[in-house]
Amino acid sequence: MKLTALGLGAAALGQTPLKRVFAKGQFSSQNQLSDIAFPEGKLLGRICAGSPGARFDIKSEPNMNAPSVGTAWFDDVFEWKQEVIASSLDPIRINQRWVEVPEGYIYAENVQKTRYIPQIPLAELPMTSQGTLGMWVEIVTPLIDLELTKPQSSYQFWVRETIIPRIYYSQIFWAFDIRQHPETAKTQYCLKQLYGAFDESYWVNAEVCRQITEEEISPIHPDAVDKRVVVDLRYQTLSCFEGTDEVFFTKVTTGGIDQEGKWLTPVGTHTIWRKTVSIHMSAGAAVGNYDIPGIGWSTFFDNEGAAIHATFWHNYFGTARSHGCVNVKPDDAKWIWRWTEPAVPYSPGDWMATDGKKPTLVEVVED
Repeated sequence: MKLTALGLGAAALGQTPLKRVFAKGQFSSQNQLSDIAFPEGKLLGRICAGSPGARFDIKSEPNMNAPSVGTAWFDDVFEWKQEVIASSLDPIRINQRWVEVPEGYIYAENVQKTRYIPQIPLAELPMTSQGTLGMWVEIVTPLIDLELTKPQSSYQFWVRETIIPRIYYSQIFWAFDIRQHPETAKTQYCLKQLYGAFDESYWVNAEVCRQITEEEISPIHPDAVDKRVVVDLRYQTLSCFEGTDEVFFTKVTTGGIDQEGKWLTPVGTHTIWRKTVSIHMSAGAAVGNYDIPGIGWSTFFDNEGAAIHATFWHNYFGTARSHGCVNVKPDDAKWIWRWTEPAVPYSPGDWMATDGKKPTLVEVVED
């Protein structure tokens, strides 16, 4: 089913698809996202699970059995008051986390933690070490509509088959051009993806694009020896070791178990063979299973495409539910990417195992 049909389904239920809620305010799908005044720096939660038309209950208490007091739709944005533990144990779910919003409580797996951190636009793009203009940028608003440079029908699946093309908090793109919008006079960057995607571009207001600097991606503990990453499928955790010392730990989401009883994330000892600042990932019939742009801090360790990477489209961490990759919160993925060997230059922001450098090992274990 195409996403456009999902949006129509939501309208049939008497709700405006893609409406956004912030605190006590409501915004219809007719509003331009650039006109919505998200508060600066405040914690916000975006409904990230599902696709346009997906709906989720807002509960009176942090409990699946509590009465529903409202409905949240895909891409709604709320004030994130705090994260709390379920008021009573839910025996069929691993995660017991809920997000308190002004209207009640939403199950945390469906909510992405975001902020709006406006940036001062640059007057011109910086020069890279390769002699070209451009920079990596991170999206620093819950969501923002794209201004396309060609008809929507001619874009890759993720733009072509959606209602309103947009990008989200923590995604990473390459900015290669700059302009003043002909009507609003706002500074805009033209963005594209350098790896894994078609050569397509889109304009976005510069104030929601944070420049990623070369210093920011510099290696962590570059002189440490015997580095290794351990992913535990049974407990859905990832640890980084320097010798016997554990220097980093986080919850992750890996692939589950297939019909033959094998983990979708490959068990064994692997060698990192590629690292990218940002990449596009897609798979499935007509890439309809998933087609995801701007995935940051990807560390590939299996020749079938399994990678440790940033994830903005769910908050399942601690539960096995991916297609085989190791999904990690963006800040954690960035730390792992910087810490693992070898270091990756800012430009081109991509490394593949062809230069003789010794990469970090990734051990995927079952318990």
